[in-house]
Amino acid sequence: MDKKDMTLIGIAVLICVVICVLSPYIASGDPDGLEKSAEDAGLDENFTVEEVNGVPEAALPDYAFANDPENQALQVVALIIGVLVTLVVGYAVAEVVKRRN
Repeated sequence: MDKKDMTLIGIAVLICVVICVLSPYIASGDPDGLEKSAEDAGLDENFTVEEVNGVPEAALPDYAFANDPENQALQVVALIIGVLVTLVVGYAVAEVVKRRN
């Protein structure tokens, strides 16, 4: 990879981190589409995934750590972890595809 590509990747990662840091503070307090659908289906507001269909709970539910879902700093950490995991998986997939070609 040349320097221009590395600069572009660095800028993209920086933009992702900035979005992660700002999103808990500017996100809407209104329910999202999934929560609205659950309300329309008559599910209790505090239902768990296991109660609905037996699927295990997410590692970072609501983009936060389970012990304190209202802490915005922990939401930022969870979002950054998600971005980093996505980037690593994407890079690994790209390497596999590149080697196959």
